Amino acid sequence: MLFLFYFAIGAQFNFVRGTYQALLLTFLQLTAYYVNLKCFMPKYYGSSKRRYNIFSLLFVLGLALFGVAMEIIYVKLLPEYAPPKLHLAGAFAFSLIFVLVAFWGGITKFLIGRQEKTNTELEALRRENAESELKFLKTQINPHFLFNALNNIYSMAYTGDKSTPEKITMLSDMLRYVLYDCESDYISLYKEIDYISSFLEFQQLKTENRQNIEFNIGLFDENYQIAPMFLVGFVENAFKHSKIEKDKSGFVSIYLWQSSEKFYFSVENSMPEVVAISSQIKLGGIGIENAKSRLALMYPNKHKLQITKTDNRHKVVLELYK
Repeated sequence: MLFLFYFAIGAQFNFVRGTYQALLLTFLQLTAYYVNLKCFMPKYYGSSKRRYNIFSLLFVLGLALFGVAMEIIYVKLLPEYAPPKLHLAGAFAFSLIFVLVAFWGGITKFLIGRQEKTNTELEALRRENAESELKFLKTQINPHFLFNALNNIYSMAYTGDKSTPEKITMLSDMLRYVLYDCESDYISLYKEIDYISSFLEFQQLKTENRQNIEFNIGLFDENYQIAPMFLVGFVENAFKHSKIEKDKSGFVSIYLWQSSEKFYFSVENSMPEVVAISSQIKLGGIGIENAKSRLALMYPNKHKLQITKTDNRHKVVLELYK
């Protein structure tokens, strides 16, 4: 395009002269563009004031060398192709403008490329941090739950409870799920439900109000894939704030079902007055905002999370869409 532009101007006076001028100016402009883009900008951009002054000096020297080159080429080497003397100054000024455009074009290209590279690196870093956070969240188990489960199993063994081996196996399966199955980004819904069911059994050992713990499961596809340990956070949060072990009116109600179009999950729990007026509720030590971030990463534009609070109730409704 540059060559055709210069040629169209020069060929109006002389075809051969126009061709040489077009080749020369195109070469000089491309040289200014790429030398600035590949040499000067990577070396001096973002450097100290001293190096910036050096860069500016090189820029001025480059313009001076361009003028010398025009003089040598047109007057000394190829006088027969030189523009008329009356037009030489104008031609030099005209060419100088386009070299300046090429030079600053190189700066613009470099800055755009640097910004794109920075944005790409920042996005990769955010993605890496998010994935690291997800990996941590997937593989964690509530230490309070583990302590209480072991304590309950110890009490059962001490009293000779015949269901002790069953509970040991159950806890072992839960740990295996957290340590190994959760390595995957998604697992079958059946495994997540099985983990929650085991979790509820251990919670029932801590309270006399076992009838106030409900887990209602509707129709669902066992092979439906879901992010591991995500639903568990909402369940842990419900028990943490329901105070069901101390409050006889405390309750936790869980409902789950799945259709061909969406997955539905709800957790509702009692909320004693002391808890209701306390500071912002957090999901199992993770925080609601982190739960929202994980949803945005794992289910972008395919989820709906609704959290409602009243004086003595707290309810979370999660919908995932295909």
